[in-house]
Amino acid sequence: MRRFDAPAGRRFRLGLYLGLWLTACGTVAPRSSGTYSQSLDSATSGCRQNPRLCIPPAGEQFPAVPTAPAARPPPPLPPPVSAAQSAALSIAAAGKVIQVTIDATLMANLLESLYRCADEARSEVLLKYFDGRSPTRAECDEVVEVDRKGEPITRAMRLGSEQHEIALRCAMTKLGEMKPGGFSLSPRYRVDPATGEVQYLSPARVKALLEAGESAQLYGSIEPDVVIHTGNPLHVQAVLDFKFPCVNGGEPPWRKYPKGHAYHGRNQGDLYEEILQVEPLRIIPRIGVVR
Repeated sequence: MRRFDAPAGRRFRLGLYLGLWLTACGTVAPRSSGTYSQSLDSATSGCRQNPRLCIPPAGEQFPAVPTAPAARPPPPLPPPVSAAQSAALSIAAAGKVIQVTIDATLMANLLESLYRCADEARSEVLLKYFDGRSPTRAECDEVVEVDRKGEPITRAMRLGSEQHEIALRCAMTKLGEMKPGGFSLSPRYRVDPATGEVQYLSPARVKALLEAGESAQLYGSIEPDVVIHTGNPLHVQAVLDFKFPCVNGGEPPWRKYPKGHAYHGRNQGDLYEEILQVEPLRIIPRIGVVR
């Protein structure tokens, strides 16, 4: 397994939290080989397998993330929620989304681990298909297959989907160790047009709807990659999306929803914030965690 490499001068970018979590964060600078540009994000299907572990190389460690001094200790975190309790909440959760603060040190450690998952996922996929190098624009844009509707699927889309799967498997293990019962991967949220309430649809509920041929009930739902919460998926602490660019360039932006989507033309990040009441963050391999 490729190990995390943290050369001198690299900064872990944790600018975030709307002043609720960290007021001063360490950052990770791009590698000397450059940064990477946005490719079309593919939909993620969630975490189904045990992930690989992301471990820093011997003799090296992630740079410490400084936290702002506090006049008094932070309030205690809610007790862990069992898997059974979390499942029950997941099925029934509906109402008003509440933003809940989280201990700054815990949040910094969660982001650190998720960034390692993203970095490891990119390295694994590039090593598999390109001997570790970044693909060219022509390679990224090449159509490699078509979907059931006859729509083209590019290599960038396929690579992004595979990297998402690896990163989410890693996230399942890391978050399960660090915040058991307090997170959801690829969760579905939707707003009830009649009541204005936000509904959380558990993976089991989504699967049941799809198997029953009732996918129309998912119309207008959003699906961020990771939501950190208290155990109740409506008590949100952080919202994050993995972004896997294909070729060298700048930071991948939040994408806009395509034609045919209920939120056609809307900015993905803006919509996450509007519905989940927390400014979302992007996790980008080789770059860091950014707004």
